[in-house]
Amino acid sequence: MKNIVILTAKGGQLSIPNKNLIPVLGVPIMLYPLRCAKMAMNVDKIYVTTEDARIKDLSLKEGVSVIDRPAELATPTSQHKDVIKHAVDEVLKEHPEAQNFIILLGNTVHMTPELIDKSFAMLDEPDCDSVATVWKAQDDHPYRAMVKTEDGYMESFTGKVVSSNRQSYPDVFFFDQGIWAFQKECVEKMEGPSPWFWLGKKCRMLERMWVTGRDIHSWIDIQASTWYLNDLQGNDTVVSVSEEG
Repeated sequence: MKNIVILTAKGGQLSIPNKNLIPVLGVPIMLYPLRCAKMAMNVDKIYVTTEDARIKDLSLKEGVSVIDRPAELATPTSQHKDVIKHAVDEVLKEHPEAQNFIILLGNTVHMTPELIDKSFAMLDEPDCDSVATVWKAQDDHPYRAMVKTEDGYMESFTGKVVSSNRQSYPDVFFFDQGIWAFQKECVEKMEGPSPWFWLGKKCRMLERMWVTGRDIHSWIDIQASTWYLNDLQGNDTVVSVSEEG
């Protein structure tokens, strides 16, 4: 028992109620990443961490194990790092020999079995203790970010004087709500890049196309999910892989 997938899916949600269970093309959202994990070749066992009875029942019907999440880790202010730490600790009680973990989110359909297998394979390579799927910023580059002043006016977030030519900007990447993969020691140390503390100091990136950065926080995200499933998933491949070291 080496490679473990944990899907995080709590019940109560502020943005969209019960969003992990909303059907997209007739299938509850959380089943898309869950079934990708079931189809992946390099997964030894799958868990779902939840406090919700409906999610638990659906998970058990899918034939995966459930981690009962404590109430204090299922509040609107609960932090993902604490949820992940609890889940990994629970798995290690049952399977102390487990080494590699992938965290999937229950509120996104943007996943493929191949991405899961690729991430686990990368964790076995030298100088890699974690992997994150990302997309590259373009028009949404931090250099173009704005804040609102107390008077209600627009102001640069960075305060830098920069060109309007985005091709002159340094490459910047954002987590795309897809995969967090890490060796178990990473969760014990919590030394990863803020705010993804459960990743390691040697985190490599799998760059994907921009549209993969959509988990479900609004109804327009559901429409984007339908578009992905109908038109994009078959071509959802890695654009680039960050270099080792």
